Amino acid sequence: MTKLSIFNEDTQAAVELFAAAYESNEYFKRNYSRCRELLLVEKDPEGAAQAVMFGIRHARFLHLYDFLLPVIYIDWMLPELVHELEKQAIPEAVIRDSFKDVEIWIQSYRKYHKGQVGLDRIEWVFRTLVGKVRRFGSLQFEEVTYEFPFLIFENRQSGEFQALACPDLMIDQDGYISGTNGRSVNCEIKTYLDFGERALTGYRVDLKSGTVKMETPVLLNPTEWELKLAPGEKAVAVHIPEGSDLSTDSIDFSFHTAKNYYENQILVCDSWLLDPHLKHILPETSKIISFMNRFHKMPVLTGQPQILERVMGFDFTMEALEQFSCTTSLQASLKKYLLDGNEMFTTAGFMLWR
Repeated sequence: MTKLSIFNEDTQAAVELFAAAYESNEYFKRNYSRCRELLLVEKDPEGAAQAVMFGIRHARFLHLYDFLLPVIYIDWMLPELVHELEKQAIPEAVIRDSFKDVEIWIQSYRKYHKGQVGLDRIEWVFRTLVGKVRRFGSLQFEEVTYEFPFLIFENRQSGEFQALACPDLMIDQDGYISGTNGRSVNCEIKTYLDFGERALTGYRVDLKSGTVKMETPVLLNPTEWELKLAPGEKAVAVHIPEGSDLSTDSIDFSFHTAKNYYENQILVCDSWLLDPHLKHILPETSKIISFMNRFHKMPVLTGQPQILERVMGFDFTMEALEQFSCTTSLQASLKKYLLDGNEMFTTAGFMLWR
C-alpha cells in the first residue's frame, strides 16, 4: 500500500507541532511501547485504551496537550497498523475506508472542545485500527458476542421470525425494559421461559414496535421453530458511521461486500436509527426509514435515547429543549415531537444475512 494519510491538514499540523514534547519524555516512550504491544501484539484495544488514559493523565500533570496524545500515538504506529491489517488479507480500500473513522471522531472532539485537536473515543477507534471494526461502503461491521436478552427463532417452513424475552427481565407498562429513558414505571412484569417437552413458553417481542408483549405468553413448538441466536453466541454487529450514505443502493452494496468476509450469521444492531418512532418525525420516503425497516426491532435498556446526542449534539440536555436552536429539519421535527410529550428510544434490531 502507498503511504496512508488518515488526518486532515489541521490534525497533522497539531501532531507535528506537539509530538516532540512527548517523544523527548521517557515516560511517554514507555507508555507508547506498552500501548503498541497491546494493539499490535496482544490485539487488545480495551487494554491499549486504558494505557493511553494513564498517559493522558500524566500529560495533564505536565500541562501538555493531553487528549492529543492518542492522536500522536496513532501517527507513530500507523505504518505497523496498516501492515498488520494487510497480513489479514484486508483489501487496501477497506483499510482506507475503515481508518476514516479516526478523523471523524477527531472532528467530533474539536466540535465540543473549542477547536482543539484531540480524541476521546479511544477504545472505539482502537477497535478499528486492529481490524475488529471494518468499513465496507457506508457501514461498519464487527464480530461480537450477542448480548441482547432475547432468543431469536426462525420458522423452519415460512421463514417467519419470533423473539422471546429471556427470563427475569422486568418489563414496564409499555413493553420496554424497566428503567429505559429513566421513565416512570406504573407497573412491571417479570418475564419467564418454560422449556416444556412439547413447547417453549415465554413472552414475545413485537418485532415492528420493538416492545415486549406481556398480555399473553406465546408457545413455540421446537419442531417448527429453529433457535437462530441466543445470548453468548457469535453475531456480526452493524455500525453506522456519521455521515453515511443510507440510500438503498449504498446499503445493499455494504451488506453484499461485507458478507464475503464473515460467516453467514445474523446481523445485529442497536441505534437511534432503528427507532420505529422515527416514522412520526420523518417522511416514509426517508433513507433513514428505509434503513430502519430492514431490521426486526427489540427493546434495549439505555439511560436516554441516543438520538438526543446524535441529532441535537453530545452536549444536549432535555432541560435546554425549549431554547434549542434548530439548524436542520430533523432537529425541528424532533424538537416538536418531544415538546408534545412524546418519547424516542434507542432500539436494538436483527436481520438474517442471506
